[in-house]
Order: sequence, then C-alpha cells, then structure tokens
Amino acid sequence: MKINSAIKSVAIDVPQKYCDNNTPPYSEIPNVPKNWERLWGIKGRYMIDKNAGEYCSLLAKNASLKAIEKAGLSAKDIDLIIGTSCTITGWSDKNPESIFPGLSDYLKTELQCNSSTMTLEINQTCISFLVALQVASDYIEIGMYKNILICSSETFTSIVDFQSASSTLFGDGSGAVVVGRSEKKGSMLAAYYKSIPTHNEIATLQWRTPLPQNNKEDIRAYFTLEENGASLMQTFVPQNVPLVTLKAIENAKLSVQDIHHFIFHQPSSLLIKMWAMGIGIKDNKYTNTVEKYSCLSSASIPLTLYTALKNKKINSQDTIVIAGASIGWGFGAQVWDIENINY
Repeated sequence: MKINSAIKSVAIDVPQKYCDNNTPPYSEIPNVPKNWERLWGIKGRYMIDKNAGEYCSLLAKNASLKAIEKAGLSAKDIDLIIGTSCTITGWSDKNPESIFPGLSDYLKTELQCNSSTMTLEINQTCISFLVALQVASDYIEIGMYKNILICSSETFTSIVDFQSASSTLFGDGSGAVVVGRSEKKGSMLAAYYKSIPTHNEIATLQWRTPLPQNNKEDIRAYFTLEENGASLMQTFVPQNVPLVTLKAIENAKLSVQDIHHFIFHQPSSLLIKMWAMGIGIKDNKYTNTVEKYSCLSSASIPLTLYTALKNKKINSQDTIVIAGASIGWGFGAQVWDIENINY
C-alpha cells in the first residue's frame, strides 16, 4: 500500500518588538533611496531583543512546541527534526558564539525527544524550508519515518549592517510544521527545481567590518547586498519562479486553474506580484506577508502558509502550490493536495 505524506500542522513565533521604517534603528539608516520602500514593499518587521532573552533558538523552540501540539503529538513521537536557518552566528541562547551543532540538535535536546530521533540541517537559504519539505515527504513515503518536525528560524536583524539600506529588508521569526502520513487525500503531487549558479556575488553573508569602517576588531558576519543587486535580480528572479511553478503544475497533470492558492517565499511585494503575473493569477490567489513581516528568509514560507490558513485562504481538500527563490540562486515549486492542517 502506497504511503502518502501530509502537512499535519503549522505554527509560528515572532518577537515582541515591532519596528516600522520610522522606528530606530531603521529611521537612522543613512542613504536609503527614496523609492526603497516602494520597490521592496516592506513597511515593518519583528525584531528580537537579546537583552529581554529573545534568541533565534527560543523562537524555534516555541514554534516547534506549538506545531507538535497542534498535530496532536508529543515530542516523543517525532522521528526526525529538520532545522533550517541562515542565522549561523548568535542564534543559540545556550551558547551565542557557537555555529554548530545546529538548530535541529538544539531542538532535539530542548524538546526532550527520544534518543533515536534523527537530526538534519538544511541550508538552501530562502528555500531551505521548501527543500526540507521535499526531504520530509520522501522519507515519509518510503516508510523510514512517521512524524517529522521541520523548523525554520531566522533572526536576520542580528546579521544585518544598519549602515546599509539592505538592513531594512529582513526581520525575525520562526515557523514550524509537522509532516506525517496522510490519512485522507494529502500528498505532494509533484515538484520541480532548478539552479542558476551565476550572480553568486549579488547577495552574500560574509565576514567583514560594518560600512564604512575598516576596523578589523569589528569583523563579523553581515548580510551584504551589492549596490546594483536589486537591478541584477530583476534580470532573472522574476522569470524563474513562474517557470518552476508552471513545470511543477504540469508534472502534477493539472492546470493553473486547478490550484486554489499559492504560497510564495516573500522577498518583496514587487517580486511576488511579478511572479503572480508570470503564472497568470490575480492577487486573491496568493498571500502577501512581506509588507508586515519583511523577508524572513527560510521562515517566510511557513509563516505565509500559517497566515493563509488563518485568513481562510486555504481549506481542507484544497490543492496548493508552494514556491520560491533562494540566493545562490535556486528555484523550486511543489504542488500539494491538502488535508486538514491544524494551525
């Protein structure tokens, strides 16, 4: 008997503090272009306060606990934990200086899972969650695991340079899902991925001094967007998400009209609108979270899935597409038949 996979639950966690573009430190960033907010469509974001005890790891723990509970499970029922995060430094409340062991190992310990629970880290930047869903679905369908926790947690505000306009693009938050065996209609119907390993220099996380300083004592990891990065992205990012999306829908032997809702990665409102136009869908067929939450890198997709469910844009038995792009550059899309997702 064929085993199908299903998304059983989704949950999110965000910090307490919310900052719009008129709130420090964002209001104090020098040389922000006049059309910057209109170009990216980001009006604010949640931001951690480490002095209040907020860390990437704790957001992850909170989201994971909620996802497990919503799935009707306990931590002892989890067979595999997949962690994704671009926040490679300063993420752990236990040891802020550590890079690895990573988020999945942290969660296994903090959630008090069984010793047999396997852990796995995935980093394909912004589509890490999408790749993790593919891995989880494959493991479920071959019968290796029954219940898999995926947690994507990002605190990008701790790795941006507040002397650069690019620091306005990101916020903090965590999203988690439990993937398990389908009991009804749920399954991943098809997927399609591609990679364009050019323009790797457009957006990077690199060890450097903050702009415009050159003091080697201040060197740490900073997200860095090239000066003409936004313009270069326009030459290939808008076209390739529709391409992989339409290929995935074709692989599922469906049409665009068969899809009830689209969940996109959230880099900017303009890019999302361009993706929708390339696919041929109207605004009511997708959910925008980037305006309120900014880009959460790998956590954007689970947060957007949660938001769409909460707003009744997705219902039981719907067919949805999950798609996005990652710096590097990778592109992917999946078609899912949804059973009941608890949130």
